[in-house]
Amino acid sequence: MHEPHHRPRKAIRPGRRQRQAIYAGTGLLLISGLLWLLAHYALPLPEDAARHPLEAWSMRIHGAATLFGMAVVGGLWGNHVLRAWADGRHRLSGGSLLGLWIGLALSGYGLYYVADEGWRATISGLHIAAGSGLPLALAIHILSSAAARRKAA
Repeated sequence: MHEPHHRPRKAIRPGRRQRQAIYAGTGLLLISGLLWLLAHYALPLPEDAARHPLEAWSMRIHGAATLFGMAVVGGLWGNHVLRAWADGRHRLSGGSLLGLWIGLALSGYGLYYVADEGWRATISGLHIAAGSGLPLALAIHILSSAAARRKAA
């Protein structure tokens, strides 16, 4: 009897351009967030200014980078996240990374819409902590995945 033809399993690893988009989006988010922190907390205010001009520009860039970053995460959802989760691959590092993205999206939304200053301070602290951890979580996920690929080869 004839054996059914099995297609080779498609790799779960994102393609080169998708990886470049991940790195670019994460880098832009980190740099624009750090610029805002610098302008808000460290740079001296210009005379007669309530805020440093860099704050507004860094937030504009951060907002645009957020849209880009969410599009990248959405692009990863079907061909990377769901397939890897179903295969039981890298659930801890990938789940943590996805959790940080969701936490950042929700806290960013809260920073935009929550009016109570007490809540905003709490949300801001959480957002800064999660944003600072995102590059590290991404690096851990990439390195653990690469180590598993090398071990399997």
